[in-house]
Amino acid sequence: MTEFDEIIIGQGLAGTTLAWHLLDRGRRVLVIDRAQPGTSSRLAAGLITPITGQRLTVSWRCREFLEQALSFYRQIESRTSTSFLHADGALRFWQNDREQHVFARRLEEEPEFASQVDELSEVPDGVLADQGGFTMPTAARLNVPLFLDASRAEFQRLGAYTEADINLANDLNLEPGRASIPRLDVTARTVVFCQGIAAADNPWFRGVEFDATRGEILTVRIPQLEECRTLHRGVWLASLGDGLYRLGATSRWNDLEEGPTEAGRDWLCSRLREWLNCDFEIVAHDAGVRPIVKGRHPLLGRHPTLPQFAYFNGLGSKGSLQAPAMAAQLAAHLAEGTPLGSEVDLNLRTDCRT
Repeated sequence: MTEFDEIIIGQGLAGTTLAWHLLDRGRRVLVIDRAQPGTSSRLAAGLITPITGQRLTVSWRCREFLEQALSFYRQIESRTSTSFLHADGALRFWQNDREQHVFARRLEEEPEFASQVDELSEVPDGVLADQGGFTMPTAARLNVPLFLDASRAEFQRLGAYTEADINLANDLNLEPGRASIPRLDVTARTVVFCQGIAAADNPWFRGVEFDATRGEILTVRIPQLEECRTLHRGVWLASLGDGLYRLGATSRWNDLEEGPTEAGRDWLCSRLREWLNCDFEIVAHDAGVRPIVKGRHPLLGRHPTLPQFAYFNGLGSKGSLQAPAMAAQLAAHLAEGTPLGSEVDLNLRTDCRT
């Protein structure tokens, strides 16, 4: 059998960023992926936003994660000769007076909040923003599919990728100090599960509780709008170039298996029409499930009784921001035994004992 240090199952944001960090540590890595087109990572908008939600909350460990994310993606762009990070900033427009009051209070109470915003000085043509708003100059957007594709091509070149659909019950064999996949003739010291919502059926990590949501996103064409920054007002609008934009997103905690719906499409369109004074055309309509776990922060670590298995999941809607830092932490833990942070340590937040 071909021997590896780590086999990673899943090549979404979690698996891809982890593979890069392990490879940079000189580890022998194999990434295995089903190569399905409709995964949550491939549908993700890739927004790297320092301030989010109706409460205008500064993202957890924002400054640290933002610096690591921008540096990491720039490095991978250079190594793959591909451009997929757009650090153009973002504009957020007020929906009502309450948001303005929350904003004023945040400015007074939180120095970190004030460091992430600037005064809104201009409004793009075709956008109605009569109540004003603010800018987030450090916001960025990751073209996630392009990042994943460029990374996959490099992994293939390095002999670190194979396409396969792993049956967890039948394909994995546990051995002393390692695990193997005889069907693929490979073995590793550690198998790391980076499966997104598919991990809900992982028999070895039943203790992980998901609080997943289904989100719907539209791709729209707006010829009259020329704006590279991401726009927010109840919904967000992110440029894809050539007059195309991603519009999102709905959020539902039930009917996770349901695909795109007429209700979701109509809701997104009605919210956009509240502040966009341009005609637009729907080009595509997609739906996916965000792999959010209880406690909101991602989960990392080895299995408590089966150290041949490890876990990386729960990036949710902030995956593009958090993935590089979380992957670096897990890579150090797997390679050198560096302790994990208590907020993300699988064994402190769940009970996965067999």
